[in-house]
Amino acid sequence: MGENRATARRFVACYELFVECQHREESGAGSGECRPGHAVLDPIDVAAGYVVSAMAISTGRAERMITFALDLHLRYPAILTEMAQGRLDLQAAKILASQMATVHVDVLEAVQRQVVEEYLAAIEGGVRMGEKAIRGNVDAIIARYDSNGIRLRRQEAARTRGVRLHKGVDGMSSVSAILATEEAAVLAEALDHRVKDHKYADAQAAANAQADTANPDTANPGDRAAAGEVEDYSIAERRADALMSLVCGDAGLAGAAGRAGRPGQPGELGAGVALRPKVTVIATGNHARDAGGARVEFTRSGQAALQALLDMLATSDGATFEPIDPRIGAADDARAALKYRPGAQLARRIRLRDGTCRHPGCAIPAEACDLDHVVPFDHADPRRGGHTIEANLAAMCRRHHRFKTFSDWIYDLQPDGTLTVRTPDGSTMLTRPSGPLAEYRREQAHAETEAWTRQQRRSPGPTGDEKADAEPTFWSRRASRHRTERRNTERRNAERARTYDPTPPAGNGTNTDATSASTGAATDTTPEKAAPASATPESASRWWARNKPHHSDIEKGIRALLHERLDELIDPPPF
Repeated sequence: MGENRATARRFVACYELFVECQHREESGAGSGECRPGHAVLDPIDVAAGYVVSAMAISTGRAERMITFALDLHLRYPAILTEMAQGRLDLQAAKILASQMATVHVDVLEAVQRQVVEEYLAAIEGGVRMGEKAIRGNVDAIIARYDSNGIRLRRQEAARTRGVRLHKGVDGMSSVSAILATEEAAVLAEALDHRVKDHKYADAQAAANAQADTANPDTANPGDRAAAGEVEDYSIAERRADALMSLVCGDAGLAGAAGRAGRPGQPGELGAGVALRPKVTVIATGNHARDAGGARVEFTRSGQAALQALLDMLATSDGATFEPIDPRIGAADDARAALKYRPGAQLARRIRLRDGTCRHPGCAIPAEACDLDHVVPFDHADPRRGGHTIEANLAAMCRRHHRFKTFSDWIYDLQPDGTLTVRTPDGSTMLTRPSGPLAEYRREQAHAETEAWTRQQRRSPGPTGDEKADAEPTFWSRRASRHRTERRNTERRNAERARTYDPTPPAGNGTNTDATSASTGAATDTTPEKAAPASATPESASRWWARNKPHHSDIEKGIRALLHERLDELIDPPPF
């Protein structure tokens, strides 16, 4: 019940936010002047932007929340009241509201009151109905008051008919279709017939394969066909094959056994079917570098492996290839930058980089978006700014394009495509491009960073006075090491020169020799004793620290064993 009350409070807050945005838009946000019609923003778009900023959800979900909040306040107050009391959950409220969407306003109050009362009475009586049963009960109540409302709702539902493609992950994509019931029945019947044909062809192929290796007099054909069946090949996979077969055709159903990794040869497309899919290959042009990093992207269905591309080319009528240079600004041109409309190559790069609309929370594909100048293009003098280059263009759906142009939100685009959006209340949102070109760039940058980290672990940077080198190389480290060694040598020579006294003290020769010997000893040892720790080879040279000789007990044992064996061979015992 607490969750239901919290949900009701969120919808009340969404409604109040919409009313405030509507009031600001109608008053012109204090501008004091009449705005043209094309500059008027939908309050739902403005409110959705604030909801996205506050709740970190998608734009579509935010718009659905605000729209449902309006319906609850303006059409279904009885549903909102029960939600606020905790008696009605969100899912049930949406089902009841959707069923009453086309009920005439004159009878809506009576219909919704009876719908809510009967539903709550059933819940309190211990009856748990599914979605289909709930919709059936609501339609029965609507038929008593407004039978035309059900017919209108079904007419509006027919407008949702369509087929949509969605780029998926792991090399897969989804195709969703909303069809009329009779159309779906025809498609289902056709798929089932094609599945049966494929199953029969598979069984025949398996039986023929076993007949070649087994005795045809003793083998059971039915057992041979069953043995050739792949157990984990589901009906859904078979329907996918059947759908492609219906669209592309089959040269012969005998080739169907080669699909989905089953024994046999890959099925060929039907005669006269010419498929030339558009393939985008993102690569630098450096064959050594791109050997394992080139990216294969199908325009409408997403990324695919190189082997999948080769398999497709082997069974299709070829493809149209589009090479893309991934470097930032590779398609920019000085003269084209002063024109308002981007060229085809630049437009394609922006859509490949962004993937979707760049407004926070919006997921409309970039192919259906406008290309917006983040810094507005100066039509009076294009040289002053707003150039048509990659670093100033972003994919925006038409609605958010208008929103950016006429709202007081601030947009800032970085050269790599990162977009920062600041709302009037001070909130900041960050969106990064999600297209294949941006993903390729991030993968390459990550690989280069890892390679640099590995190189630094093998050969760390200089220390002390050598920190001035931002990116030390072998030669800079070598020169620094030599400078340190020369400086240490000069310091030792200076210490020896100050310690050595060329005039011997007075006395006999023995004393003189002894004195000289002691002086020489002092000359030899004193500087070394007085020298700081940095004068030792280990501290004077980092190369020496890395390559100094070391003594290993294992190595000593091996050498002793070798010497012992050699002595036995050279001087064997008398027996």
